[in-house]
Amino acid sequence: MDRWDQENFIPPFELRDQEEQAEAWYNNPARQESGRLAEENLRLKKMLRENGISWDRRLTLDLTDPTGSRGTWAEPAKKSRRSSRGDKSQSDQRLPSLPVEIMLYILEYSLTSSHAILDPLARLNPNALTPEERKVSKDQIAINFLATCKAYHAEGTRFLWRNNSFVFTDCLALQNFRNLGLEHRKDMKHITMRIIARYYDDDLERDHRAPYPTLNPRSQPLRLRVIPRVHDDTLARRGFRSYTWLQVVDFLDALRPPFDPDHDKTKPRPRLLPALESLRIDLVNFPSDFLTPPGGPEMHALTAHDLSLSLKELQLTGITDCHWGADISSQLGRMVRDDGLFLKSDSTFVLSNRLRKQSDADWDARAIRAWKVLAEEYMKSKKKKKVSSSLSIGGGHHGHHSHSGLVKIQAVPEEEGAPETMWQERRTLWKRVPLSRDSDERKWVEFDRTTGAPIPANEYMDPVTDSYDPDELVCHHCQMMHSPYDDDY
Repeated sequence: MDRWDQENFIPPFELRDQEEQAEAWYNNPARQESGRLAEENLRLKKMLRENGISWDRRLTLDLTDPTGSRGTWAEPAKKSRRSSRGDKSQSDQRLPSLPVEIMLYILEYSLTSSHAILDPLARLNPNALTPEERKVSKDQIAINFLATCKAYHAEGTRFLWRNNSFVFTDCLALQNFRNLGLEHRKDMKHITMRIIARYYDDDLERDHRAPYPTLNPRSQPLRLRVIPRVHDDTLARRGFRSYTWLQVVDFLDALRPPFDPDHDKTKPRPRLLPALESLRIDLVNFPSDFLTPPGGPEMHALTAHDLSLSLKELQLTGITDCHWGADISSQLGRMVRDDGLFLKSDSTFVLSNRLRKQSDADWDARAIRAWKVLAEEYMKSKKKKKVSSSLSIGGGHHGHHSHSGLVKIQAVPEEEGAPETMWQERRTLWKRVPLSRDSDERKWVEFDRTTGAPIPANEYMDPVTDSYDPDELVCHHCQMMHSPYDDDY
């Protein structure tokens, strides 16, 4: 099959894989560590019993007891605190050593990676790495430094989590971050989620292909990597299944506040990453017009409630160019605060027989709810201060409920060093936007507050565009300002 058969293709059913969930429970780090320590403890006690040695120095075992469990308890002798100069051995003499400052510099350098660390606190999945990342991940940092002594472990742990950036390819790796202390998580401001679509089928003879998951699809379809499953003659849902939109939900769900038994119960629990300001989501193998529509209230509960208005910037790549992709983009945009930056671009990676990185592309930038400032000014000018803000500048259209008026979240502050605007009437906003999808260098871009879009270069030469009419945003039905977009960012 050289072309994708759009008429006769088999759409996957969106479902979490039960076998993966069972494996994840079995491989839970806390459960594995607890079981390993319990087995080791029993094994050591058995060895001591077999050799007539007590595991407590206060207990003297009865060698005549065949079970090796009886004995007599005795108080330990008090150790003399007196010492003489002759007690000091030659090994206790001071040896040459580096200054503490130099040792800390070496420790910090050895635990700081020039590349992002993938899936910390979890086992790496080779299929989620590019060939270049596989080579780099082997000897990325000198992690064995942390096992040298307690002082190196304490200082090195701070360097490890403070100086590196992290990429998560599995939601379980992000969930394992709950085991990390809040003192190491509270200052992280940016992470990357690489969400790779998973497909399952119990028909091993069936070959699945899909449209190439890029904005400029190729003539040949993409051959999907399908995880085989055993056929089961029960009423459990089988056949061709996908784990795509629900995987996005599971990644975002991991950012919810974890449980901490030592936390003050009179205060709200902090999120997994309380200081998170920038989030990048790379969707891999999400073809357009192929996946089952996302359903259920889980995504809305996360983006519009639990994680709502928490980010300054959201970067999204690989989103499907169809109705479902637009719906997911709209929901993810609710996590960005007013005057925040929402960047969308083409797929960064494509997975077939291996993970391949695509050529660089530009960002489609947009200022989120930049019109809210204009709505507040309009409300004040019309002397409607008594009107509920949830109705006047809620951002929703008729028939859609709004949550932004319930709690006042501060908008993203203006960035320092912004250029002066040339417009007299037009209301604008300056933001620093990356030069390209794979570039860390940024440039200043001016956005129109009315539309939230960057101002085209040709409009700078046209004086007619230097205008602002607040009536363009005023609804003719309720005389209130609404979002100029139907997707309700």
